[in-house]
Amino acid sequence: MTKEINFRLTKVLATCGTARQFPPADPMRPEIVLAGKSNVGKSTLINALTGSKRLAYTSQTPGKTRLIIFFEIDETLRLVDVPGYGYAKVSPDVQEKYSGLTNDYLAGDRPLAHILLLLDARHKPGTHDWQLMDWLQTLGHPWSVVLTKSDKLSRQKLLEQKRLIKKLIAARFSLDEDAIIVAGVSAARGSGIPELRQFLASLINARAKKTD
Repeated sequence: MTKEINFRLTKVLATCGTARQFPPADPMRPEIVLAGKSNVGKSTLINALTGSKRLAYTSQTPGKTRLIIFFEIDETLRLVDVPGYGYAKVSPDVQEKYSGLTNDYLAGDRPLAHILLLLDARHKPGTHDWQLMDWLQTLGHPWSVVLTKSDKLSRQKLLEQKRLIKKLIAARFSLDEDAIIVAGVSAARGSGIPELRQFLASLINARAKKTD
């Protein structure tokens, strides 16, 4: 029988400022990373995925969160929110410190199942986005793209942006366009959230429980 994952049964597992604080790796709980610019809406997306308004901290000041936060979903999956990049108004030394924390995680021996790179649906990938994609390709981790804030675009414009972003990424890395973008989501409207939950569950051959 296929296991069902209830995304509403999510808790904060650990908040880490150093690699020593990471929770012990558990092969039975694969980890899925959320990465992206500081203003792309990672915390808002986590709250939408888990049906909570307060689970993940959201700030009016992008780039404020400089920690890695582990969330455990239904004692089955873990979401790992790594510090945002490319926007924070902090010193280069501080940026290097929390970029190094992300390096420690991604280069470490973790049960990493997938990395979701969040991109604002309204824009093409920027310099920092390309740098992260280059790095992920070098590390060999599986990754794909989630387009956030899709409600800011008309249906036609969103389709055009999807095609453009797929084309740009596929050309750079010789990837299959159909596998690049897994969802276009709007946390405000809830669109794309059920599909993204199902994608995450499918990574471990499970399915997302319908809760809405």
